Amino acid sequence: MKLKSTFNYYGLLALFLYITLVFGFYIDENLNLGAMGDWIHTDLPVINDLSLNIKKTLLNYDSYGHRHSPVYLIFLSLFKKIGLSIENIRFLHLNLSLLLIISFYKCLIFKFDKVEKNILLLLSLTIFLSPTFRSLAIWPSSRLIGLIFFVISTYEFLKFLNDPKKIYMWKNIIFLIISSYVSPNFSLFIIFFVYHYLKKVSFKDLIILLLFCFISSIPAFYYIFILDVNFLLAATPGVSELEKVSLSFNFSNKILIIGSILFFHLMPFLINKKFF
Repeated sequence: MKLKSTFNYYGLLALFLYITLVFGFYIDENLNLGAMGDWIHTDLPVINDLSLNIKKTLLNYDSYGHRHSPVYLIFLSLFKKIGLSIENIRFLHLNLSLLLIISFYKCLIFKFDKVEKNILLLLSLTIFLSPTFRSLAIWPSSRLIGLIFFVISTYEFLKFLNDPKKIYMWKNIIFLIISSYVSPNFSLFIIFFVYHYLKKVSFKDLIILLLFCFISSIPAFYYIFILDVNFLLAATPGVSELEKVSLSFNFSNKILIIGSILFFHLMPFLINKKFF
């Protein structure tokens, strides 16, 4: 009876947090200040044009000022093409975003199987409080969907570490490839995963895996370098539609910004004597 009442309590908490997200959707919540502008100035024009002429839009994608992959926008444009309103497409995306919380929870209960599940569930539900999550769920962003596939990929990797079966390795890599096509920044994690597979699988299996990754990357390289649609270097809108922000190569800024991010996330380890 106690277990059932506890489950009901966390179920009600999850429902309440979901309702706050839906409420934020209806009041156009934009806590990170940039998600609404990205959607209106870069995502929405692409979706509208993709629904009308997908080939022409993809061949001119770099002219839209968009530095994110068009893959998820193609998916959303299909709903626009069949007559779904933009508001309904946004609401569909909002509900798809909940998969991040579910997949993150599955990773936690698998990795920390000795920790009480209610604690891990509560930790997962705190994602609802993240301004970035809320903004990118309310204003559709491929970054969030890419992150979902990456977390699922991580879940398969955790299963591989616990039980090194090749099926887990392949599922890990396939979901990583999908996440990379949705949001290219996740492709860098192939280095991390291959490093671990070097110690766990045969040389033959590793070569096959790398060959599969290379073949899977050919469409992306062909699109960017052969068709010359290099959207990765495109200038994106700033605080207004007229202002453009290009990719900066100011390495001093990069060192300060990225260094501070790394230092912040390493702080729990740096202050823990057992870590050394």
